Amino acid sequence: MHEQKYEIEEKNIKQPELKYPNSLDNALIVVSNLIARASTKWTLEETKMFLCMVSKVKTRDKDNWVTVSKKDLAEKLGIDATNKPKMREMFRKMVSKSFIDFDGETEDDWMSGVLLISIKSTKKDMSVQFNPTYIPLLDQLSSHFTEFYLESILDFKHMASYKLYVYLVSWAKYIIGETEKAIIPKSKIHQVFGLKETDYWRNYGAENAKFHFADFEKKVLNPAIQEINELKACDMHILGCEKKKDGKYVLGYEIEYVFVNEEGFMK
Repeated sequence: MHEQKYEIEEKNIKQPELKYPNSLDNALIVVSNLIARASTKWTLEETKMFLCMVSKVKTRDKDNWVTVSKKDLAEKLGIDATNKPKMREMFRKMVSKSFIDFDGETEDDWMSGVLLISIKSTKKDMSVQFNPTYIPLLDQLSSHFTEFYLESILDFKHMASYKLYVYLVSWAKYIIGETEKAIIPKSKIHQVFGLKETDYWRNYGAENAKFHFADFEKKVLNPAIQEINELKACDMHILGCEKKKDGKYVLGYEIEYVFVNEEGFMK
């Protein structure tokens, strides 16, 4: 057998292109369950901006400033970094709307405050200052925390999808290969999905007030489940959603879900 030789002209060798590494690639979000389930006034875009900064909270300085490249933020969030007035306004809104409510087990147990104190910008970077009171809920952490990758939520177009995803993650036990289950009580529906207190109620505040489950499912719940299941980047698949009842009285929803890898298989 003769050894076959191959001659390659150097001019035909194409060097691989170098990709600028994004500091937010494979960014992991780790927050207390209290933060994950708390009520905020952010839009979905503002929430994504906040999560980008939270993913780098361990890199904060002694004054709790977290700094991220504007280019990296623009790439991940799909925004125009050259539109400086718009970027400034977006981050100002994120900081000004960082007031958050934490609900306890009873109506008497609650806490409120701002997560972000200040914001500053340089030519290349954006920095936000976190409230030291809540750093333990972002940095922490005990066994009661919520963890997910930033990439899993960046493609969401609806706040309800993000809210449902994070709520389910916050209750996950992460037992490999097993179906997870979570309950959404009727009393927590508005908080879980970031709805107004009056949304989907008929005669709200009156004795004959009735929650319109059909409209809620059509406009919020079902589209959220559909988006979670259809987005390839999302690492969750919802297997089923069952309305739980006590006779005619609706108690809430029981949702079954699993975590999947890029090929769609369970982790």
